[in-house]
Amino acid sequence: MNKYEHYLFSLRNTGIKLGLERTIALMEVCGNPQLKLQSIQIAGTNGKGSTAAMLSSIFQSANYKTGLFTSPHLISMNERIRINNACISDKTIEEFIDTFKKDFEKISASFFEIITVMALWYFAKEKVDIAILETGLGGRLDSVTACNPLLTVMTSISKDHMQILGDTLEKITVEKAGVLKQGVPCISCRQLPEVEKVLISEAQRVGSKIIWVEKPHKNNYYSIGLKGEHQQLNALLAKRSAQELNSFRITQNQITEGLKNVKWFGRFQIIQENPLVIFDVGHNEEGISAFLDELRNQSIKSKRTLIIALQATKDISAIINRIQDGFDKIICTQTQHYGFMDAEILSSKFSHGSNTIIIHSPEQAIQQTMKNMDKNNTLAIIGTHYLGEAINSYFKNSFDNT
Repeated sequence: MNKYEHYLFSLRNTGIKLGLERTIALMEVCGNPQLKLQSIQIAGTNGKGSTAAMLSSIFQSANYKTGLFTSPHLISMNERIRINNACISDKTIEEFIDTFKKDFEKISASFFEIITVMALWYFAKEKVDIAILETGLGGRLDSVTACNPLLTVMTSISKDHMQILGDTLEKITVEKAGVLKQGVPCISCRQLPEVEKVLISEAQRVGSKIIWVEKPHKNNYYSIGLKGEHQQLNALLAKRSAQELNSFRITQNQITEGLKNVKWFGRFQIIQENPLVIFDVGHNEEGISAFLDELRNQSIKSKRTLIIALQATKDISAIINRIQDGFDKIICTQTQHYGFMDAEILSSKFSHGSNTIIIHSPEQAIQQTMKNMDKNNTLAIIGTHYLGEAINSYFKNSFDNT
């Protein structure tokens, strides 16, 4: 980790800072790059990163210079900011920090606020045709919401980050709906009734229009570069979003090509074959359920081992039985990133007597498991983006370039 990364990561210790005032102040210092960009903002609970990656791939298939801002990263902070799939360089990060560091400190900006404005500054500097921006947390008070998008996209909304966004789906939806803007259409998948009621009410209040995307029928599935039936809905969101922007000329063939060629790491990603190793960043009830559904669809007959780590705020109690039923052995581990869940606490969530053990180090968990695996066995590594470092350490995988 160089001194610039160390500086930015040190700002995480100040915690999450909600509100747009610091982001707006940073934007002004950086010359208001958001005003020079055409952008799409993506919010929701699950599927934001995949939908963003699909949209980026579609626009690139149509030969548009495409910026992509997502979070979190798997190994390197540079992964969060890409143009046509290429990550931002260390040199550009250094230039941004050297130019504006005094302003960061004067404004008391957080890590995510700085990263967001860095992405906008970089995209404007490089004159991208379109910027795809993933909302970090919630929406109403998220830094990305300080932008002026041509379109907003709402993926599936479910319970997550409840300690910040609220303890009911209705409260969470109000926060997510904060991305809605007057005169800016929103493409949304069909949601639970209580979620749709809030979205419709908030859209009417601010003067936005919601365009609903129905769950696709199997006969109409796209060929997608990502595994999982749930990705079909994300694909339809991306397709409908691309079609909505009449100022961009994107053909059906380019949409089809973009969806087919999309790559997005950590989404039922096959790390290696024989033995089969799968990595999935599903980190809440809905995300892990989608992973388990796809695992079942794969009809894997071999002995299955799970390595799992979570962040401390995650609640997966509703699917504990499904996880236990899906694996012969469960290894609970922990990352050393901000807000991780202790492996002992994670282990205690599983039934007493289940085949569950604790290995605190993810690297050791992977190493010991791989050492004892037969070629026809299966290993799944799930629960958080932050397991990417351990996976890279053992398998020498790179997640920085698609």
